[in-house]
Amino acid sequence: DVLERKRQDYWTLVEKYYYTEHDEVNRDIQHQINIDVPRMNPSIALFQQATVQLMFERILFIWSIRHPASGYVQGINDLVTPFFVVFLQEFISVNKPFETFIVDTLPEEQKKIIEADSFWCLSKFLDGIQDNYVFAQIGIQKKVLQLEELIKRVDECLHKHLKQHNVSYLQFSFRWLN
Repeated sequence: DVLERKRQDYWTLVEKYYYTEHDEVNRDIQHQINIDVPRMNPSIALFQQATVQLMFERILFIWSIRHPASGYVQGINDLVTPFFVVFLQEFISVNKPFETFIVDTLPEEQKKIIEADSFWCLSKFLDGIQDNYVFAQIGIQKKVLQLEELIKRVDECLHKHLKQHNVSYLQFSFRWLN
């Protein structure tokens, strides 16, 4: 019952926000999403399908308007892919690789389930790391400081070497932590 309700809640949000006229802020969000989604996993045919890209656009747009403190930040699109693949594989034969699966061959109801479930899992996942995606990315900044403290304790020689050569932990660890 909860799963069905959550799926319906997602589609209600899509109808209410995705298919309506967007204000300037939401147009900017949509524009950034439209830039990022086609770049997503370019070597995997699954993610280059128009249907899949539209599904990701809706997921990301709805998530971003529900989280105005962070909104859409480049890279969130990559966080949806594992959830999407997991839920897609529920509807694919075991011997078929997901990378080349044609999503349009699925019934509409199955595509809607995959999309809604991917949205809610992304939402739950991002709830725990949302500070990474707000202005100044304070969550990541905090993790960089924690990494520096850890290296200082575990390998003081390395820490001193980095400091001696003016290597900031932010320079090399930001992308890792992001």
